[in-house]
Amino acid sequence: MRDIFIFSAIICVVIATLRKPQIGILGWLWLSIMNPHKESFGWIYSLPILDIIAGVTLISAVVNTSQARKTFFHPIVIILLFFYLWVCLSTVFAVSFDLAFPRWLDFSKTMLFVMLMLLFLNRRHWIISAIWVFVFSVGFTGVKGGLFTILSGGGVRIWGAPNTAWGDNNGVSLAMLMVIPLIFALKELLHEKILRFGVYGSTFLSFICILGTQSRGGFIGILGSGLIFYARTKHKLILGILIFAGVASILTFMPESWKDRMQTIQNYEQDQSASTRILQWKYSVQLASESPVLGNGFYARFHQPLYQKYMAGIDLNRSAHSIYFQILEEQGYVGIFIFLLLMITAVVSANIASKTTAGREDLKWASSLLYYSQFSIVGYAFNGLTINVAYIDLYYYILAFIVLLISHVRIEMANPPSKNSPDIVL
Repeated sequence: MRDIFIFSAIICVVIATLRKPQIGILGWLWLSIMNPHKESFGWIYSLPILDIIAGVTLISAVVNTSQARKTFFHPIVIILLFFYLWVCLSTVFAVSFDLAFPRWLDFSKTMLFVMLMLLFLNRRHWIISAIWVFVFSVGFTGVKGGLFTILSGGGVRIWGAPNTAWGDNNGVSLAMLMVIPLIFALKELLHEKILRFGVYGSTFLSFICILGTQSRGGFIGILGSGLIFYARTKHKLILGILIFAGVASILTFMPESWKDRMQTIQNYEQDQSASTRILQWKYSVQLASESPVLGNGFYARFHQPLYQKYMAGIDLNRSAHSIYFQILEEQGYVGIFIFLLLMITAVVSANIASKTTAGREDLKWASSLLYYSQFSIVGYAFNGLTINVAYIDLYYYILAFIVLLISHVRIEMANPPSKNSPDIVL
């Protein structure tokens, strides 16, 4: 039954996409993030539905180019394109092209999708629709995982859909850290109290879901994001009381297994899984020394000659366990510089654009999304200290949202505020 429902939804999306490529982009966003077919156990599990949607969307985009309304060319886009070109260059000169090419192809698909978003979603209703799809696709796991954590007393780890980009517990914690600020920001589009309570409830359950993953990277992300938010807020006393009450509740509710796992952050020597990260980070630096400018290409650490040279007899060939060391070893020192510049530019640009809308009630929703999107990136930056998700699509989708929102704000700020606001609120 689940297979038939999902397949029927996909057929509807395909038909609508023939006239509106934007529908295909939203469908692509939904399927690439939520992976509903991976939650099924029938024939649709292995069906290449994402490729089907992607193919139809590309055809529709070519046929309906008149519907394109590209965004303003923002520095974020320039840096993002330059980063992709650098990735292409490092792939051409990779130590193992056979290892690098499949991962480059996946990343290229993400970049293609981001470009389509920037070309076809530069309308208020499409921007909001895309963000709602993003929030629903990620938040569904957050609400479900939060409820399960409460019902199980936090004793069982929360995982996402199998064989997906964020299917393990660390990936789920990362996704929640990125979606929680956006969920909270969407309250500005909701006027009904019951709908706002739904937003607050979803935010709370998604936070509980992070705890339920028992991910130390997620816990670091919570601490880092909380610290930055506390430094930025004007209501430090109230927030401080809420934080104290929250910490006390967590320590009371969560089981000993969770507390023991979080305590290993203080001393890496107490936990084998944590201590191996130091070895892998050293390996990343050694790999970077092999090609400090261009890097070694995707998955260079799994190239046997390099492994035998640096890690044989020391540790198994594991992941980099850090987005920064991952970029360093694969894209070199120039690549990590571009990557960090992109992250900083996105945060600063979102903050500036959020402030420019002061006094414009018709843009309050955009200002809220721009403000809180900064913390989505901050959560990614802190959680990324311990997991290798440098190329995860969720991050690049948020960058696209920021560019779209900034472009919309620039267009609207050039015009006087309308008395009859076009905002569609619930």
